[in-house]
This record gives sequence, structure tokens and C-alpha cells, in this order.
Amino acid sequence: MTRHLPEEERGLRQRRLVHRTAQLPGTSRALYRIEHYTSLPAVAVAIVFAVVGTVVVGAVLGFPSAWVTAFQVSVGAITLVMVFAIQHTQSREQAATQRKLDELIRALPGANESLMMLEEAPGDVMLNVEEEQRDVMQNVDEEQRSAPSASADADVERDRD
Repeated sequence: MTRHLPEEERGLRQRRLVHRTAQLPGTSRALYRIEHYTSLPAVAVAIVFAVVGTVVVGAVLGFPSAWVTAFQVSVGAITLVMVFAIQHTQSREQAATQRKLDELIRALPGANESLMMLEEAPGDVMLNVEEEQRDVMQNVDEEQRSAPSASADADVERDRD
């Protein structure tokens, strides 16, 4: 088994990211890459060191008001960008997951296709579907409790032979 060098792994991750984001429009690609790179452990460590360094240097220099203002503005801007990046990527991933689930529902015989667009249904429709599913599950549980188990049937058949 060949072990990959860290540089090779980084290159492979970079190629995968470029391949996955190549078809996205420019803004989506940028937000996806921001979210990807900021989720790396090395970035978290760098941010911790930057904040600690800023606090130490600020304490030594007496926290000049211009530095405090610049730090607060920077933190606010970075937070705002990250909120949009995370929201955008999670929204895309959730939409993709929803389309995959819809495809699975379509592929299953006997599946209730009315559930495919349930996320866009009014609240009362969702509550009705939830109640119907709860009733179905309760009926299934009751049937399973009242029916003899399949393993017991197999034991009886084996004893007859």
C-alpha cells in the first residue's frame, strides 16, 4: 500500500475542488471555495494565532483606538462573508440532496410521489402528511406485534422436517 505525501494529498484535494466547482457560476464557485478553505484546520489555527497576536501586540501598545476599530470592522466583515458563504453552500447541498431523494422516490414502485414536493407545501398539508405517516407506522407496528415472527415460522418448519 502506497502512502501519499502531504503535498500529494493537498494537490489531490485541490484538483477535486476545482473539478467539483468547475461547472458553477463565478459567484457560487467563489463562495464554495471560501467555505472549503476556511473549513480547513490550518486556517482555524492561523486565525487563533492572528487573534492572539493582535491581542498581545495591542496590549503591549496600549490598544490604539485605530487598531481596535480596524479589528472590529475586519471581524464584522469576515463574519458577514462567512455567513453568506456557509448559507450558500449549505443551500446548494440541501437542494442537491432533495433532488437525489426525489429521484429515489420516483424510482421506487408504490412510493407516494406526492411527497416529492412536500418542502414547498403549506404547513397544514405537512401536518396532515405527518399524521398519515404516524398512523401508517402505528398500523405497521401493530401488525408486526400481532403476526408471528418469521424466525418462529422457520423454526416450526425446520422441526417438521
